[in-house]
Amino acid sequence: MANDSGRPELVLFDLGGVLCRFEPDLRAAELATAIGVTEEDIHALVFASGFDQECDLGLHSEAAILERFRAFGFPGNRDDLRRAWAKAFLPDRAVIDLAIALRSEGVAVATFSDNGPVLLAAIERVVTPLAIDEHVFSCMIGATKPDPAAFLSALKFLNARPQQTFFVDDNPINVLSARQLGIRGEQVHAAADVESALRSVGLLRAH
Repeated sequence: MANDSGRPELVLFDLGGVLCRFEPDLRAAELATAIGVTEEDIHALVFASGFDQECDLGLHSEAAILERFRAFGFPGNRDDLRRAWAKAFLPDRAVIDLAIALRSEGVAVATFSDNGPVLLAAIERVVTPLAIDEHVFSCMIGATKPDPAAFLSALKFLNARPQQTFFVDDNPINVLSARQLGIRGEQVHAAADVESALRSVGLLRAH
């Protein structure tokens, strides 16, 4: 069960669906155009094949991923692949402003995302460094949400305690997993939900 033990010291934000709108069709279209195939082909080659899940688990380096895409026919370089990958993540300015406000109040802010090394390398294209102290991606820790090992590894990486951490995610299964570890968490779908959730645990006092 969640432990309501005072004002959180750390807020963990999911990336796609919270800090950003997740629009995977934009990424698929960008990659398909570059390679000269259909979006359905991209889905089959990258996502339905399980390759993307392997990337999320850190089983492929960014260089290896680029080589795989070149084998598919991708003509670009590392920066081109990063730009294409980041297309799926559209920053939600209102939520990012909330993260910046938290940092201004001395609260640590981190992302906690199931994503691979290409997006990690491109993250400043997606989220301004002004909003985030640390990024924790599944490819860094070898586990994805809702696996309890992913949460525990993230907390270890951030040197954080469950009882002083607050987690926001759009997936209720992930929130439940966090709560079972003593991490306070709320499911959110929009900036207004995020603000309400943060205020419910004593954050954003100055705003």
